[in-house]
Amino acid sequence: MTSENIELPRILIVIPTLGERLDTLRRTLSSIKDQAGVLVDTVLVSTAQTPELSEIATTFGARVLVHPGKISAAVNAGFSEALQVHRYAGWLGDDDMLRPGALATASALLGSDASAVVAYGACDYVDSSGSLLFTRRPPFAAPFLLQFVPGLIKQEACLFRRSALTEVGGLDETLKYTMDLDLLLKLRRVGAFVKTEQVLAAFCWHAGSLTIANRRASLDEAQAVQCRHVRGIFKIFSPVWMYPIRYLIFLLNWKINKGLASACEQQS
Repeated sequence: MTSENIELPRILIVIPTLGERLDTLRRTLSSIKDQAGVLVDTVLVSTAQTPELSEIATTFGARVLVHPGKISAAVNAGFSEALQVHRYAGWLGDDDMLRPGALATASALLGSDASAVVAYGACDYVDSSGSLLFTRRPPFAAPFLLQFVPGLIKQEACLFRRSALTEVGGLDETLKYTMDLDLLLKLRRVGAFVKTEQVLAAFCWHAGSLTIANRRASLDEAQAVQCRHVRGIFKIFSPVWMYPIRYLIFLLNWKINKGLASACEQQS
């Protein structure tokens, strides 16, 4: 290893996968492999190590960890593989992608502020083919607003200080859909969030996505998580904004799905 490489931040990226979306998994791994200015170790966490998954891991220099748990437990298992040299960590779905330069930008933000526990940026929404649907840019004061409006910061576009993940106990394994929201709300209490306007990642919006396919249950869980984190006077008035926000989120999802259906019709 050269002295130049020693200066580069080393990052752990975890990908929980069932090994069923191999084409998009290759796309995800390719986006990680193409990251410049950082050293990345990638762990694929799956319930089984199939020959196909092993071949893909070898191709992209990743490692397969077999773990029987669901997504939250799988991600925690991946994080537990971190070494002392891994100052930062993150996770991606097996159909999501990092944008060029994402990890270098995010790690530089964390490295420049010792109090920072999360670096976050904008996130593209793409369809299953990778075509851009729209870009979501976190609003001003997004970390504060998360206790009222879920999804303002996309986990795919976040990089975490690994020591902070350990401090808050990682992901809540009892949650099925909104473990990322819960994690961000926990991290708000232990350190600062730093933001870039750069698009850091792409989230794949499709019917098979766990959160998209179970939108009502996901929103129920998100608002339950928010209720347990909100403090002071905001807790008293939480029912006031809960139902309007539900309506707006369902309306937004309907518009996105309508636009996606229209795009598919034009392509067919």
